[in-house]
Amino acid sequence: MYAATAAIGTVAFFATFIFFLGNLPKISSPWLVPSADKGPAVTPLLALVLNAMLLALFSLQHSLMARPFFKRLVCRVIPQPLERATYVHAANLAGFLLIALWQPVPIVIWNIRNELLEPFVWTAFGLGWLLLFAAAFSMNILELLGLRQAWRWYRGRTPLPLTLSTSWLYRYLEHPMYVGVILGFWMTPHMTLGHAALATQLTLYIAVAVGYERRDLRQRFGSDYECWCKGTPHRSLPAGAPAWAPIIAPELSRLYKPVTLQPLPPRMRLLLDRL
Repeated sequence: MYAATAAIGTVAFFATFIFFLGNLPKISSPWLVPSADKGPAVTPLLALVLNAMLLALFSLQHSLMARPFFKRLVCRVIPQPLERATYVHAANLAGFLLIALWQPVPIVIWNIRNELLEPFVWTAFGLGWLLLFAAAFSMNILELLGLRQAWRWYRGRTPLPLTLSTSWLYRYLEHPMYVGVILGFWMTPHMTLGHAALATQLTLYIAVAVGYERRDLRQRFGSDYECWCKGTPHRSLPAGAPAWAPIIAPELSRLYKPVTLQPLPPRMRLLLDRL
């Protein structure tokens, strides 16, 4: 139940955040007030300072709780399989706090009303969020939300090791989730100073966070991560392997690891690795 409520909260947050950023369903009369661009305005300087503090809290939660040392601290208080769900709960709380306390700065930077360009911008906005969700599913969304870990713990099963996502979108983009969310921040036909400040601060946060994430992945996955970064397969294929082997071999390797509860015999592991 703990992990399930975290997952439901994430769905609710992203639905709300998309309406918040897009001023949906109409820019002139959004359902959420304040939205990123619309709502009662305070002094612009005061609004920018308050919003920067909210964004700093949002960014700090996402970055600090993702670090290995913080995860170890959390696991001293709660069972390790619930650590990810705890992160998700905290992220939802920080996100809803940002939306609830946001102060719009309705100084218009651009307002696109061109019949060709405006639909293009809205399409890019929608594609950004679709890219984010597609990347979450290709990464294993049940694991990302902490549902898989919590379910196995509830059933009394040993936790499965985390695996490096190198399939689907991750075969072509290093960080498809980040690409998608940046499109969601910036692709709007109606951009105000407050919205631009949000997009700028969160984009800078992502640029900094990528470096820490790469370091953590390198420490966790070692040569697997290095080979993926270089775009080269970690395991060589046997001579005479069919042309489709490089396509299905990474998927087979990814799929057999999570379901292996006991160490494989050396000969079987060698055969699987050669695939």
